[in-house]
Amino acid sequence: MTSMVKHENNPQMIVAHHMGSDAAILFTGLLNQKPEHADAIVFLQGDRLDRVQKVRELYESGFANTVFITGNNELVGRGKRNEENDMHLSELKGWLVGHGIPEKVMIIDDQSMNTSGQAINTIRLAKEKGWPALLVVTSPFHVLRAYLTFLKQANKQGWKGHIIMQVADLPWGTPPSGRTKTAKEMLAIEMEKIKKYAKDIATIEESRNIIV
Repeated sequence: MTSMVKHENNPQMIVAHHMGSDAAILFTGLLNQKPEHADAIVFLQGDRLDRVQKVRELYESGFANTVFITGNNELVGRGKRNEENDMHLSELKGWLVGHGIPEKVMIIDDQSMNTSGQAINTIRLAKEKGWPALLVVTSPFHVLRAYLTFLKQANKQGWKGHIIMQVADLPWGTPPSGRTKTAKEMLAIEMEKIKKYAKDIATIEESRNIIV
């Protein structure tokens, strides 16, 4: 019973249970990665306004002069995704503009329907612009899958740049905005998605010596 309680209450143990200790070490490193100066702040649409404050903090602290918002503006397909009440990109952009980030520094990608699409389009743009470093903002439960997906695209497209993950400050025991499950429950779902979408995701071995 003690080990079950520990597993349920420790995000690192959830990752280790599903993917092994190396994945848990990588996950911890991603959660704690320090911001660095980069060419763009990549704002992955999701969890309504949960991620906007981190984007704002990074921009106001001078870590990058461009904000790239990527997602699905029309929320097509099933409309609202299962258990997710997301916001259109125009609303996210409006919040940032209303909180002091100039519209002229923003680039919008409204064609990315999922994490894989976001990674494809972001890395493609980074290659076109000659950007060597990206700050990628997401939620804590999503950070491992997002990083491995971006790493896969970096390898596939031949982009040799630096991916710096940044996570919103969200509690593990409550649901992210627009969700019905807690962040810890979402983390377990993310582990299954990593297995499901394996062809679009880098392996833990491919990530060695890249993260802190």
